[in-house]
Amino acid sequence: MAGIYIAGGVSGGHLNPAITIMLYVFRGFPKKKILIYIVAQLVGAYIGSLVAYGIYRNCILNYLETNPEQMTDVYNSFVTNRTDGVADAASGFLTEFVATAFIGVIVLALGDDSNAPPGAGMNAFILGLVISIETMAFSASTGAALNPARDLGPRLALITLGFSRHDMFSDGWWIYGAWCATITGAIVGAILYDIAIFVGGESPINYPRSSVKRVGHKAKVRWRHRFRRRER
Repeated sequence: MAGIYIAGGVSGGHLNPAITIMLYVFRGFPKKKILIYIVAQLVGAYIGSLVAYGIYRNCILNYLETNPEQMTDVYNSFVTNRTDGVADAASGFLTEFVATAFIGVIVLALGDDSNAPPGAGMNAFILGLVISIETMAFSASTGAALNPARDLGPRLALITLGFSRHDMFSDGWWIYGAWCATITGAIVGAILYDIAIFVGGESPINYPRSSVKRVGHKAKVRWRHRFRRRER
């Protein structure tokens, strides 16, 4: 929530590769900025994890000294993973898919001027509330990734700190759960929102291909003007 308030006026405060990709596909977000945004999101998650480890370093080391077999507990404090006995591969994928689809719907609804948007400054609060509720609801089964950067950034940080590379990537969850499920979920959520509710011209769902290209160009122009205004 704080990140959206802080960065929203400069970049839109995506903070999530799945949302950045969704906005590119459905709302004309500039293609050339996708990689820049995703790298920035990963770097932010990476640095944030290093800072968190630095704050709790003594606690972590003391815990591992007395409980050396509980390395998984340390990993799960930073990264996400499905919980054995609670979620298998399919249900874990579905959990992240559905949860991120709902986030995608909320993001599009908050940005839809024709759909009773909230008052100024409320977007970050509402989105933060939704993510907090989903985290409480789904953390027991998958850790509630909801964001590819939030999972991969900490994995890379732990490797940098000397933890096992094999442990970080031995399970395919990091790719099929944290990346594939969240990105496809956000895209499907956008499809459902545009079919059922959205009436604007930016969507490739509601208009012929030629119209989408024309309106998509206008959307890119609006994004370009928005960035230029923020740079002044």
